[in-house]
Amino acid sequence: MSLKIALMRSIVINGQRVKMEDARALVAHIGGTEVRSVIATGNLLFRSDKEPHRLEQDLEQACERFYGRATEMVVKSADEWHALVASNPFPKEAIQAPSRLLVWAMRTPLPDNGLEQLRRRAVGVERIERVSSGDFYIWFGESLISNSKIPAGFGLKALGSVGTNRNWNTTLKIAQALQSMDV
Repeated sequence: MSLKIALMRSIVINGQRVKMEDARALVAHIGGTEVRSVIATGNLLFRSDKEPHRLEQDLEQACERFYGRATEMVVKSADEWHALVASNPFPKEAIQAPSRLLVWAMRTPLPDNGLEQLRRRAVGVERIERVSSGDFYIWFGESLISNSKIPAGFGLKALGSVGTNRNWNTTLKIAQALQSMDV
């Protein structure tokens, strides 16, 4: 069975904070094996032969049954995750301030008009780059992410897509955990 990564869009569902033990149980319930979580932010690694799209649907349904409401899930294969790491268009910045680089793992690529809306919000050294997979990266420079106008008031659904973000530190921790499972 191949390695997969499921990223929860939110770890607060229907007013309840998700316990990683429960999140791992959701994956096991839909047939995932060797389930691990990386950091308590909804990053689940497991083995499954199901396609990512099917896993997303199954996980969202299991989540809705357990919590009374679903959260969006983005599922990537191990190869897709490694490609996401290798495609980083901001390698120097990632070394300089990894917590100020967000990686958006996308279920569906962000449309051109959505990308342009985000770019119009960027100020100073803030930059946004989309790669061929449809995933995109936002470099916030030396400013705090919370001070940026880029994430303020936007939802990916409104921009025509579904995805979730992780900072560069978390992205690398997930990649390291994948390598430890890939034996």
